[in-house]
Amino acid sequence: MKRAFVFLVAAPVSVFIVACVLLGAAAGVKSNGLFLIPAAWLALITVSVAVLAGALDAFLARALAVPLRAPLVAAAGAIAVSGLTFGLVYLVFNQLPEQELLAYVAIGGAACMGACSLLANDYGWRQSVVHAKSLLRN
Repeated sequence: MKRAFVFLVAAPVSVFIVACVLLGAAAGVKSNGLFLIPAAWLALITVSVAVLAGALDAFLARALAVPLRAPLVAAAGAIAVSGLTFGLVYLVFNQLPEQELLAYVAIGGAACMGACSLLANDYGWRQSVVHAKSLLRN
């Protein structure tokens, strides 16, 4: 339940808030709220990527500890959001997206999905030190 909430609710809401702040600051006072449209599109893209990353995180939670699982989920999030952005830009504008756009989107997707993987973990007081043998679960 916690994993689904973090990936499907907290991730799109945080992306929407960050996009509103950054796009609103870039647009200035005379924007008339038009920056809300790209922020909403980014939140919708985040939901679709979060479904894939959340499923991967739930699958890997049985076999890997957090130090090994979070980078894998972050990489999967970066790959998924880059592919989705590439496809959407090509379908809408009928041209290939620029490499800088894909790089920024990949970094954002990796940061968001990696943070969600860390937040979705059940941190307890069971073990305070991570040993090399405990990284792989049997």
